[in-house]
Amino acid sequence: MGIRRSAVAVALVVVLAGCSTTEPDAKPAPSQPPVIVPGTPGGPNRTVPALPSQAAAPDADDVTFLADMMVHHTQALLMAGHAPAAAENPKVKGLAERIRVGQKPEIEAMRQMLVARGQTPPDLTHVDHMDHSGMPGMATHDELATLARARGTAFDQLFLSLMIKHHQGAVTMSRTVIDKGTDPQVGELAQDVGVTQTKEIATMRQLQKEL
Repeated sequence: MGIRRSAVAVALVVVLAGCSTTEPDAKPAPSQPPVIVPGTPGGPNRTVPALPSQAAAPDADDVTFLADMMVHHTQALLMAGHAPAAAENPKVKGLAERIRVGQKPEIEAMRQMLVARGQTPPDLTHVDHMDHSGMPGMATHDELATLARARGTAFDQLFLSLMIKHHQGAVTMSRTVIDKGTDPQVGELAQDVGVTQTKEIATMRQLQKEL
């Protein structure tokens, strides 16, 4: 009896194994590399899928936001890049570094999201020489030139003034895509941008009072 039960058990295992075998032609669905989205200040980074959950043509509002915000962030990096040599207040220098560390990886995240959606990311090589008058909060060419020449307290004051306006523009852009866009991953990124930059606006306004 013990031998018969063992034989039956073995046969059952073989049958179950045969039933669980997948079709030889079945192929796993292709996967896209995830996008690392920087967290809010003090918070951890997050990983989100690079593509929308449903296969659909990218929404024009979402694509425009990603491309424009890459340009917007790039100008912020240019402005912040003057601070180490030109700023006098250590808190202004610290804020500029915080902006640089936070926005640089966001630019890369947005680039990945555009590529994953079949879009061509914008060329960021000559952002400082382009006309951005139609984009909220962007500094003009003359304002950038004045900032590049400023030193000490004059730099601190102008930097904070221009960057507050710049951040306010980013918040406006984020709210627009949250209202009009359809891609949940883009909306999540826009939410992060809006929250982070709103907090930094409050910090900069406090710094203005301390100068």
